[in-house]
Order: sequence, then structure tokens, then C-alpha cells
Amino acid sequence: MNSENKILTIVGSPRKKGNSYQAAKKLEEMMRSKGDYEFEYIFLKDLNLEECKGCFNCISKGIEYCPIKDDREMIQKKINESDGLVLVSPVYVMTVSGLLKNFIDRMAYLCHRPEYHNKKAMLLTTTGGMGINETLKYMELAVGAWGYDVASECGLVNAPWPPTETVKNKNSNILEKSAQKFDSSLKSDKQGVSFKNYMGFKIFQTISGNVKDYMPADYEFYKDKEYYYPTKIGIFNKIATRIVLPVIFFMMRDLGPGAHKRE
Repeated sequence: MNSENKILTIVGSPRKKGNSYQAAKKLEEMMRSKGDYEFEYIFLKDLNLEECKGCFNCISKGIEYCPIKDDREMIQKKINESDGLVLVSPVYVMTVSGLLKNFIDRMAYLCHRPEYHNKKAMLLTTTGGMGINETLKYMELAVGAWGYDVASECGLVNAPWPPTETVKNKNSNILEKSAQKFDSSLKSDKQGVSFKNYMGFKIFQTISGNVKDYMPADYEFYKDKEYYYPTKIGIFNKIATRIVLPVIFFMMRDLGPGAHKRE
């Protein structure tokens, strides 16, 4: 762990001082009591972040071909410079806010070419009643696809009326446990690549070699790589992957041009 860990908190609420922000500030307070952390906040509502046009350029050709020039690049620069990510959203109709959904859409290429393996994330959501599990699951799918190790997830219930002391204490205890997990993960020196992650890498790498005319950015990203970043791959992962991979591609044989072939 660095002497000081930089934590970037991205808040997807249109209400700058609402429940989501208050929970994020409480999390910061808890984290600062556990270690040397530097927090920075990004409020999506205050930025110029245009809606995704669905042109597919970022995925097929590369993020530099995105026709939209706005604050996305600045946000990602801050993500790159941080050691940990806290993603925050209220529950809106059983999922994340529109602000956060658009941001996730704008980062779509990372689902093909993840850049954040070796980094930790915490997910935080607040609701007036329902939707915590659904919202956290979606957030986990998104940042997990970007490569993050989702170290902690936290859902808090804040009804539209003043909370009782029981509710306050319950929320505080839930947040404290989540903060403890996030802190422990950031301080951990645990290394190694899981079978699941290595298998995912090999699937994308194999497909990228067979659709390089359609997806040149994927091909350039995966070619000549052993994994997403330099590391030692265990012999079990290598052997198991060689056995399982042909079965997976047999099952995927009808998905597209050459997707089931192997070079």
C-alpha cells in the first residue's frame, strides 16, 4: 500500500447534497480513521458529459475515435491516477441514476478492453425503500467488467421521512462494515490471477484474433499478451483453461464470424 492512497468518489446523484453524498462523506470519515487516504469527488451533475451516441467506435476502433469531446477524458484521467474507486448512486426505478448510467455507457469499451485490473472499488447506493440488490448488482457487473476488484458493496435505506435512531445506527453499522472491507482490500498485498479472470482474458483474446478486421482495437489490445498486465499465471489456470476453452467456443459457435475458431 502507498503511504497515501488516492480514492476517487464518483457521485451519480442529481442532488449534490442528498443522501448519496452524505453517505459518501460518512464513508470518507470512516476511511480516514483507518489509514492515510486522500479523497477527491466528482459530481456527474456538474460536468459536461454528453449522452452516448451508440456509434460503437470506442469498442471497434478505440476510445480515441469517440466523436464526443467532453469531460469523459478528464474523469478517466482521474480514475487512472487513483488507487481506489467509490461509485455512488441513488436507486432510481430499481437501478442507478440516469447520470451514472450514461457515464457507464460512455465507458463501454472497457467491457472489451479492461484497464483496471489490480485496482479496488467500493459500491455505494441509497434508496427510499427498494432496489438495493438490483442496483448494486448492476454496478458490480459494470465496474467488474472494467477490471476492478469489487472489494465492498453497501446499500443504505433512507426513507423520505426523518430516520429513527434505530435506522441511523443500522445504516452506520452497515457502512462501517463496508468501509472495513474496502480498507482491508486496499491494504492487502494479495497477488495472483483467478481462474475466472484468466478464462475471461483468454476468451476475449481468442475472439479478438478471429475478428480483427471488425474489431481492430481489441486485436491490438490482446495480441502478444499473457494477461491484462505482466504477472505470473499459475500452472493450474493454464491447464484448466486449455481444457475448458474449446468447450466454451463450441457452445459459442453461432455467435459471429470466426468467433468459435482458434488459431
